[in-house]
Amino acid sequence: MLPPMEILLVRHGEPVTAFSETEPVDPELTARGHWQAECLSAWLAHEPIDYVVASSKRRAMETAAPLASRLGLEPEIISDLVEIDRNAKIYAPPPLVKERFPEYYESMQKGEFEKIGWDSFDVFRARVRGAWQELLDRPRGERVVVACHGGTIGVILSQVLDIQSHTLLDATPFASITRLVVEEGGVKVRSLHEVAHFDGVRERAVGPEGEGFPSA
Repeated sequence: MLPPMEILLVRHGEPVTAFSETEPVDPELTARGHWQAECLSAWLAHEPIDYVVASSKRRAMETAAPLASRLGLEPEIISDLVEIDRNAKIYAPPPLVKERFPEYYESMQKGEFEKIGWDSFDVFRARVRGAWQELLDRPRGERVVVACHGGTIGVILSQVLDIQSHTLLDATPFASITRLVVEEGGVKVRSLHEVAHFDGVRERAVGPEGEGFPSA
């Protein structure tokens, strides 16, 4: 019997707004996004992380980089974990899309996904679930960090929680942590959207069962 595996799903940090007339955009992190990634790294460095995975988008790789560097790990890049908008020529945080890119926003609302470089929901769901199943079928370690995207995390959680629509889980903060435990009986949710690393200081990890609590 394999030991339980904990998978930490991390949404990327805050990216810059990007626009291109010709090519799909791949925005880097903002200064705040890099700060979020550093906070994440400092927090998780106190846990026994075995492996780091990232999607092939720059914002996910830059979020994973400080932690991987601190731990001396080389992230595995999995392209199928990329967000639904992988071929879009516009990227903006959701609150800005309607204001700055009204035509793009209108196509989003109408479901004209091919027009704006999005996958269909069915294609997106299928490729993310395929990548997720491969992570379950070929464990990388006992505690694995997966840096990806809000929609990607929503698809994974909708499968774990048996929810029809992943959009019910869209309010995922940048660089937040969602913990899933994989055991013999299936996958369980341990936490949703942790953000304590943005304003907390951690000298060590106690653990979910208090196993690190000092005995004396």
